[in-house]
Amino acid sequence: IYNTFGSFLEGRRPQSDTDQLTEWTPDADVTEDKDGFTVYVSLPGVKRDSIETEIKENILVISGRKELSPEVQKLLVRQEVPVGRFYRAFKIGVQVRASAVRASLKDGILEVRLPKSEEAKPNKIVIS
Repeated sequence: IYNTFGSFLEGRRPQSDTDQLTEWTPDADVTEDKDGFTVYVSLPGVKRDSIETEIKENILVISGRKELSPEVQKLLVRQEVPVGRFYRAFKIGVQVRASAVRASLKDGILEVRLPKSEEAKPNKIVIS
């Protein structure tokens, strides 16, 4: 079956080419309905002003940085929660209305709504 949003796992950067302490890949879910797509990205502890989102050449790019406070860094004896730069990219397989894209951050989840253009929405054909 053809997925119009592309395989959202294709947007992951391989972990082997990054230092886990300086760059990480947040988990994401993608849903689709007749009007568009919604991307949910898990970004616990990331501040709103540390997140950048953009659509360029039919690719949704989400990037930014998560920092630890100097107080926490000083006391750290084991680190499993990722910090540093993060990056995700999602190839969009249909036209979206870029001017109507909306993003919000709540409870550590970034939600990006990508409405489909009218041309990309399914059209029922009446058989006569």
